[in-house]
Amino acid sequence: MAIILISSLNLSCISDDNEPEEGVCGENDNFPYMKEGNQWTYQLESFFMADAEMIVTIAEPLEPGMFKVSINSDLISEPIENIWYSCGDNISQMNSATDDPLNNIFRKNDPAIGTIWEGNNNNDVGRYEVIDKNVNVTTDAGSFVCDKIIFHIEDAINVDTIYESSSYGTIKYDGLFLNYELSQKNF
Repeated sequence: MAIILISSLNLSCISDDNEPEEGVCGENDNFPYMKEGNQWTYQLESFFMADAEMIVTIAEPLEPGMFKVSINSDLISEPIENIWYSCGDNISQMNSATDDPLNNIFRKNDPAIGTIWEGNNNNDVGRYEVIDKNVNVTTDAGSFVCDKIIFHIEDAINVDTIYESSSYGTIKYDGLFLNYELSQKNF
C-alpha cells in the first residue's frame, strides 16, 4: 500500500535538458504552498483496497526551500516522511536532505503544454507530459485552475491523469487503480 501512495505522489525525475540554473535551489517563490504547516487532505479510492483518507503535511523547514513532509493514511501503519526541496521551477522529493535535488523532480511550476519529464523509482520508469492548461477542476475543497498532466509507468497498462495547480499543488489524480482528490486544505 505504501508503495502505491508514494509512487502516485512522487514518481518523477527531471531529464537533463530541464535542469534548473545553478544557485536557484532553496528559493520557493514559485510554489506559494511550500510553507510549514500547510496540509492537504485527499479522499482515496483504489481498486486494491478500501477507500480512505490521505493527509499530506509540510511538517518542518530544514533549510530555505527544503521541508520535511509527512504522508499519513489509515492504510499505512506509520506516516511516510520525505523531503520536498524547491529548485527554480521544480520541486524535488528526496528521502534525505543529502540526496541530489536534481534526481527526483516531481513538480514543475507553470510547465508549457508538451513539457515532458521522466524518472526512476523502485526500478520503474515514469513519464509525465503536460497535455492541457487552465483546466477547471472542482472538488470538495473548491474550484481550481490546473495543468492536466498524463502519467505512465513503463510497461504498465494504465495512463493516469494528474491535475496540478501552481498555487495549491496536486488537486486530483485519476488512475486506473488509484484515484484521489483534494477534499480540504488549510491554506
